[in-house]
Amino acid sequence: MAELMDLPMDLIINILLRFPAKPLLQLKCVCKSWCQLIGSSHFTQTHLDQTLAQPNPIRRFVFSAPHLSCAEFDTFDRVSNLENPFGTGFAHVVGCCDGLLCLCNYDLHLTILLYNPTTRTQKRLPFLAKPSTLPHRYCFGFGYDGVSKDYKFVRILQSDEGTSPFRSQVMVYSLRADCWVQGPNVPQPFFSDRDNGVLVDGTLHWAHGVYDGIEKHYSIVSFNLSDHSFGEVPQPEYEEEFINLRVGVLDGCFCLLVNDLDYSDIWVMKQYGVASSWTKLFRVGHLQKHMFFEWPIGYSLNRRELLLQQNIWRVVSFDLETKTFKDIKVCDFSRCIDTQVCVENLLMLKDSESEVEDADLQLAKKRRRWKRFTHKTRTNRITDN
Repeated sequence: MAELMDLPMDLIINILLRFPAKPLLQLKCVCKSWCQLIGSSHFTQTHLDQTLAQPNPIRRFVFSAPHLSCAEFDTFDRVSNLENPFGTGFAHVVGCCDGLLCLCNYDLHLTILLYNPTTRTQKRLPFLAKPSTLPHRYCFGFGYDGVSKDYKFVRILQSDEGTSPFRSQVMVYSLRADCWVQGPNVPQPFFSDRDNGVLVDGTLHWAHGVYDGIEKHYSIVSFNLSDHSFGEVPQPEYEEEFINLRVGVLDGCFCLLVNDLDYSDIWVMKQYGVASSWTKLFRVGHLQKHMFFEWPIGYSLNRRELLLQQNIWRVVSFDLETKTFKDIKVCDFSRCIDTQVCVENLLMLKDSESEVEDADLQLAKKRRRWKRFTHKTRTNRITDN
């Protein structure tokens, strides 16, 4: 290690950038200059860019079963529980981008926070009240805006038709600015079977279903994180008789799961936004009735299997050669939800656990000072009387 420290700084940086994220976090303890270097925003971003450019970066399989946990991808061993950054309640995973998890706690008034399972740092979003006390439908989305180089979270509220004059509210949170801004109203009401938007090419997507009294028709609603505009993505030509439509991402491409009663067709849009680039990859048969697929998790490292999330909280592996399934059991609990694949990274969020503890400590000190003040005031009043 001493010999490495004697090298020119440019060479040291080149060497350190080749290390995975977790060893680099440990190397911050070597000396003050390394701690400042590895913790710098330029080094962190360069390391992330190089990680994402690798064909097989180190990834973790994150899931809830029912507690937030992670395991090795794709062996699914070395399972470890992640601390609940909310402290209490269920941490529902809204989305994942560049290894950052976006979590929601419905029990804490829709509290939203960003959490990095690698650095164990977090950022709680400023509280955002609902515009009224009437029930609303929610749609969420989280992703990276490459134009502004900013991570953004989108909350879309829509009132049920006929229950309120209020129609919609679109709010966008910017991590860089640490504030909310109001987006445009929803052009037309849309209600997705899956609340969480899917990010592709800097745009979030939801599958919107409309029942006309005879059958259900779908459209794909999009929201651009750069200019905050709504749009619609063209769909492939598939058979109309099916249960539902689910959106997802596969190998970085936008994809659809067209779920029929007996099978699911998996389509990918090889060139985003180009309708003619839709390609049907597989037709996957269902194991049982009423068991369809929610989204593709991704290919295995050897690319011989496709991992899929089922609607009954199960993860299955589809062998691309034999066309057979097998259940994936990643922990003692037989079911898991909110499945995501995260890359390891060095991103440090502003509100780390220690900072939250410091804030709580300051609040406790203020409360103690206030109690002493009120006690002293009460004592003086008694003495004066």
